[in-house]
Amino acid sequence: MASHSFSIPYDPKAILCDLSTPPLTSANPPVSSKLIFTHGAGGTLASPAIANFSNGFSRHMPVLCFQGNSNLGSRTKMFSAVIANQEAPTSLGGRSMGARAAVMAATDQTEHLVLISYPLHTGKQVRDQILHDISPLVKVIFVSGDGDSMCNLRKLDEVRSMMKCQSWRVVVGGADHGMDVKPKKLTEAVGIMTGEVVAGWIKGNDDSRRECRIFCDEDGEVKWTGWERAEKETAAKEGSTMPEKTRSNYTIAPNGKMTVKSTTNSKSTPKRPRSDTNVDNGEKKSASKRTRKIMDAVDKRYTKQDSVSGRTRAAKRAQPA
Repeated sequence: MASHSFSIPYDPKAILCDLSTPPLTSANPPVSSKLIFTHGAGGTLASPAIANFSNGFSRHMPVLCFQGNSNLGSRTKMFSAVIANQEAPTSLGGRSMGARAAVMAATDQTEHLVLISYPLHTGKQVRDQILHDISPLVKVIFVSGDGDSMCNLRKLDEVRSMMKCQSWRVVVGGADHGMDVKPKKLTEAVGIMTGEVVAGWIKGNDDSRRECRIFCDEDGEVKWTGWERAEKETAAKEGSTMPEKTRSNYTIAPNGKMTVKSTTNSKSTPKRPRSDTNVDNGEKKSASKRTRKIMDAVDKRYTKQDSVSGRTRAAKRAQPA
């Protein structure tokens, strides 16, 4: 990965930019398209969330990150200045407030919007109107942590269902609004993975598969499920691990096509009865009641047998020798 910094003239202060590009190889030829990306309200170009994402993304496509202030209107104008300085960029993005600015700065040439940790709500206010206004010709990808207090996943699904454009979603297991996970040492790897997945999505995406998940397994490895069809109902908050059958490694080819290779755990565990797993609380309670009734019946049976056996032994002892 190659990186260099430069400034774009802007009043009252020049805009600091950092362009990261993939290494030039026969398998990775130069491309003219790039992602224009910016940080959140309190971040900088050096923020871990920005550095990790651009690190992963730039392994496959160029990404230009620019420094802005914490004012949404001003950041949107800066976005427009950076767009004008580049050769017709078709992909815009940002994290948190920067994602909102990207949506507002979209032009007729915009084809992709990359929205990382989009702040959908603060308290009772829902920031969804600009999402509903996105052109049907634009494709949108949301990357959200399932621990993000500013983006309830169920509410995001509701908003996505009413948007005019097509949207995809990456759920990062255990991640908060800042894309931090536990253990903290895995945060960098998770951020890099999100960048690689988004780069592959821009190079090629499937309209029928719009959901995927990045997670840390129990062995401390960062995994990606691959793109999947959306389930009818998605929980607002999911766990940080995935069932064994969905765990996978992945590779991203130079053309952007992702190949998912299923993996299995060497330590297989026997399946538990339905009363122990894959049932809701109501079923668990019913199963517990049935189990208690059965155990009570068994206890009574053995108690009765013990009583009969005791009387029999006592009668035998009472008989004359």
